[in-house]
Amino acid sequence: MSRKRIIVIVVLLAVVVLGGAGAVGFWQYHERPEFCATCHIMEPYLASWLDSEYGAHGHATEDVTCLECHVPTIEQQINELVVYVQGDYEIPLAELDYPMDQCFQCHEHGSYEEVVQLTADLELNPHDSHFGEIECDTCHNMHGPSPDYCAECHGPVTEGPGWTTDVSRPEALDVWYPDMDCAACHVMVPYMESLEDTNLLAYAHVQDGLGCLDCHEEEALEQLHEEAVPGKSIRGKTVEMQFCFDCHVDNEHTSYEEVIGRTEGYVADGQNINPHDPHADVVPGPKNENYNLGPYECSDCHQMHEESALTEACYDCHHSNTFESCSNCH
Repeated sequence: MSRKRIIVIVVLLAVVVLGGAGAVGFWQYHERPEFCATCHIMEPYLASWLDSEYGAHGHATEDVTCLECHVPTIEQQINELVVYVQGDYEIPLAELDYPMDQCFQCHEHGSYEEVVQLTADLELNPHDSHFGEIECDTCHNMHGPSPDYCAECHGPVTEGPGWTTDVSRPEALDVWYPDMDCAACHVMVPYMESLEDTNLLAYAHVQDGLGCLDCHEEEALEQLHEEAVPGKSIRGKTVEMQFCFDCHVDNEHTSYEEVIGRTEGYVADGQNINPHDPHADVVPGPKNENYNLGPYECSDCHQMHEESALTEACYDCHHSNTFESCSNCH
């Protein structure tokens, strides 16, 4: 401990001892918020307690004083005074963190479940969040504007005096985690309905015991959400052919050649055509160098959550109901 620090402590202790009976009155005064502002750096905090739109003034109207939330030991109070006298501090002062349980000790809602019910009538309940239980002081500030973190993605949820939507999400809150409900952020109704539609491939996958994360891999989803920007659509999922082959071993097609073999003799619109090798007789050359002659990705024709294009995709180039080569007529 430095010589200067020791001298300051000795002087402070001497003042308390020599004060004698006056020390009792001093101790009572020190419990008042006005005493805190004896140090000029605390004046803005006292002002917010006396009259403001912030949480501190709400506590003042209930006769809650500084030391009822800030409960320092004698040693801490002496140390703070020494730091102030020495000027060993930065403005603004570092914000303090308070556990949720400390708030529950005074407030009429004694559990997080009760807090959820208090705001259940809001269109978007900020306490029933996909983040799970959030510490009170993540959003509720005492001596400054309280940040409406939901507003970053969902628009203003809590409007009124003392709140701000000019926020950036704290690092403590992860936008996405594997076990969360996708519907918390995304409109999932069409996708969930597709799992029960017997005409769609998503239904067939569910019948084989597959879930969302079997195709939408966790690592890819994590990267996708890291790149996501609130208010902007995210890029669609691109499934490469080999990904399909890794699962479709039981169907005995683990290569594109095997897939071609499975659809030999296929008939579409009354015509023989192998949809996986439709251009087998086409000789690549200058006339067709700008066209995709194959092989094709599975997802080009096979869709999971909507009706698959199948051979209808061929008609993007061919005239309807004919698979004739362009050169046969042109």
